[in-house]
Amino acid sequence: MSTVLARNNLCIDDLPLEILLDIFHRFAQISNSDFKELLSTQHPRGPQAPEILSQVCYLWRQLAHTCPTLWTQLVLKANAGKACLGQRQFLTQWFSRSRAVDLVLTLDPLRVGFQLQDMLSLVCAHSSIWRRLRISLPWVGIMSFFLVGTLHSPQLEELVIECAHSNSPAAAWLYPGHLIVKQGSRKTTIADCARLRKVSVALLPSFPLDSLRELLPWSKLTEVIIQKPGAHPDLIQHIFTQCKSLVRLKIWTAYWRHLNFSMEPSDELRLEHIESFEVTADLRALVHLLRSVQLPALKFLTLSGIADYNDEQYPVQPTLATAFVEFEEHSQFNLLELGVYGLLDFYSTSGLQLKDLLQILARNSGLTSLALECQRREDGESLLDCVSTGYLVDEGDGQLQVKLPKLMTISVSDGERKTTSSERRSSTS
Repeated sequence: MSTVLARNNLCIDDLPLEILLDIFHRFAQISNSDFKELLSTQHPRGPQAPEILSQVCYLWRQLAHTCPTLWTQLVLKANAGKACLGQRQFLTQWFSRSRAVDLVLTLDPLRVGFQLQDMLSLVCAHSSIWRRLRISLPWVGIMSFFLVGTLHSPQLEELVIECAHSNSPAAAWLYPGHLIVKQGSRKTTIADCARLRKVSVALLPSFPLDSLRELLPWSKLTEVIIQKPGAHPDLIQHIFTQCKSLVRLKIWTAYWRHLNFSMEPSDELRLEHIESFEVTADLRALVHLLRSVQLPALKFLTLSGIADYNDEQYPVQPTLATAFVEFEEHSQFNLLELGVYGLLDFYSTSGLQLKDLLQILARNSGLTSLALECQRREDGESLLDCVSTGYLVDEGDGQLQVKLPKLMTISVSDGERKTTSSERRSSTS
């Protein structure tokens, strides 16, 4: 480009505006090439592409400010302190130049008050241009988000509401388990969001279903992620009965022991299209989920246990092994990938014993990937030996062979998730 301009004694400002805009867009694409990676981080960025272009000269500033497609991706780490006014002005200007925005906003959890509410109100006031929204808030901010009234978001495709205290879920219990509806406030409803398919939201297990029933168009969603500390059992049942288009479901939930709930096997808890199901839960919640739901299209299953020291004193019935058998019988799925973490205990009845696990593997001979966490290194070595030698395991009146001809990867780790052994096979072995 520079050679052509020099040969014709031209400068870049002599280019037609259409070509200059194309250069702007290409620069913005390079600048935002890591945007998907940024969606999983909370780190601030320096000046972004439209800001850099706007600072070159008057012509470039005018051109950039009149091109909405340049202002579609914004990553901002804000605080609700003295700098709040400048950040408000920055957000207002950015929103005014955009027609659709992918916004990643982190609000400092250590500074709360009217400034945080003010910033949240500003973001929600521009809900009509949301395309992908990811906000990381302190718990008081999350509870405030659920009380902003009706949001019209016709362009919204993905919504992520994270807790800024995610590494300390116990902090959530400092706040009431119900939403305090003040005068003039209304429960949040995201309306006119026909494109919304992916939702990830941090919740409290004590949040009642009534607070969230109208929040989202549940029946249209294809991917739902419930973050820690988790969801009330009624909301989990609501997801299984209403989200019939789901392809992926990821749940983090615990503390059900302290809630009055009942979850029994039912055809209403059948999701025909789910291919990926990931659950992190205490044993009681996990058992109730597995024995109650039906997932016939399931291919990828990950089960992670949360330690609950009450399990020894108050054993969960039925056992996890029995619940998994019922899960298989109800669903009739063919697993391709299986991961089990924090649930294998070969020396007690509270988790899955070696025999239980080998029976599960023998019934799922189509597995291509297997990831397991054992409490002891020697347990992992014994397990690898059983899998690699085609161990015969008793089941009912006969025997099943642990034979996994399609298995490509085996990964076994100890209690600290450090890999102790791994094995790779070819598909023809």
